[in-house]
Amino acid sequence: MATDAQTKTSWLWATTVAVMLLIMEFVLLSALIPADWSTRMRDQEVHWVSSQLGDETATAVFAAAQRGYGTVFLRSGLVDASYALLLPDAAVVNETPELDKLAAVPIWPWVKTRLDLIWFAIYLAIQRLVVLFAWWPFIGFAILSAVADGLIRRRIRLAGFDYPSPLAHRLAVRILIGLAFLVGFGLLLPLPVPPLAVPVLALMSAGALSVLLTQTQKRI
Repeated sequence: MATDAQTKTSWLWATTVAVMLLIMEFVLLSALIPADWSTRMRDQEVHWVSSQLGDETATAVFAAAQRGYGTVFLRSGLVDASYALLLPDAAVVNETPELDKLAAVPIWPWVKTRLDLIWFAIYLAIQRLVVLFAWWPFIGFAILSAVADGLIRRRIRLAGFDYPSPLAHRLAVRILIGLAFLVGFGLLLPLPVPPLAVPVLALMSAGALSVLLTQTQKRI
């Protein structure tokens, strides 16, 4: 019972930290990133996708990202609604002279720039998600190989009456959790991410999964 309570507390703490870090990432993105940085980051990432995945795959990735972003955020009106909610409407200002001074406050261009950056980051997250799915054959092969390797090694260990290593098992679990958080944060990372990072993370996950299965205790 105590172990279960500690596990639940650990998961709750990890989830809280992850949410707080994600919020901090949004704050960093919306308040501190220079406006021209998004252009340089986009150009660099577009170059990496084209050079590392090939022009044909890159074209398919960009088309899928634009289609997904357009369907979820543009056609639904979420993008337009965010600008209408946070920025003064020119027509309303013209009809209400009392709002002229409020509309003339220089903060509004800054707010618009932050909104542009946030929506660009969301589009980039979708594009990175598409790149992630583009590697699914490699990821699937790596995971299946890791499962097979881990189960075979576990059979060998059980046949030799070797004891599992709780330390290795715990370390593998933490590595998998850390990699999952890293992927989530990487979708909104305000830095260009090369597509070749996906197979590297897949191999790291496969290695950790193999160790986890190998060192799993026998259930009685």
